[in-house]
Amino acid sequence: MDFNEYLKLFGATLTAVGGASVVILALSKWFGDFLSKRMLDKYNNKHSKDLEGIKSKYQAELEKTKADLEKAKSQFLRYSEKQFDLYNDLWKILLYTKNQADELWESAIPEKIPSFSEQIRLTRKAINDNLLLIEAEHYEKLIDLINQFEQFQFGKIKLIDIRQQSMELEQNISLEQTQNTIRQNRRTKDKYDNFILEIGQSFRDQIKG
Repeated sequence: MDFNEYLKLFGATLTAVGGASVVILALSKWFGDFLSKRMLDKYNNKHSKDLEGIKSKYQAELEKTKADLEKAKSQFLRYSEKQFDLYNDLWKILLYTKNQADELWESAIPEKIPSFSEQIRLTRKAINDNLLLIEAEHYEKLIDLINQFEQFQFGKIKLIDIRQQSMELEQNISLEQTQNTIRQNRRTKDKYDNFILEIGQSFRDQIKG
């Protein structure tokens, strides 16, 4: 074998080796791309599942929150409606009680005491029976008003007794004692008048929301 033939053989070997290298490199690149794609797909799938899980979780929480809000809204509307009706009814009862007190102020006669006393009892009962629907601030004012009505009733009974004693004993009871009782009744009446106005304003504000 001469030198030229050695050169041809060496060239053929290089060509064969070079071709194999190209194939190997090509296969390596393809396999690398394939593995990268598989890993990326796996990551994307896992990421998508995680996102779906998070989305489902928050969607469920959102639906629950919306349901709770609707329930609270419904309960508030029912409460407000019942309170609106109650405050209107209570206001009518208070005005009726005040009218009886005013009549007793105009004419302090024994016959009016029992009906006024019964009206006070009914008014207090109406307030206590509906305690759950009455705002705490309003309840305190209402009880204060009832106490003023009772105090006014006591003052009127005292005035009636003074006048009856004067007639029965056929003697004049101290004019000062009578006037003091009347003045005290006047102050009590002023108090319950003011309480009525304050309660009316409080009821109006509550109804307006």
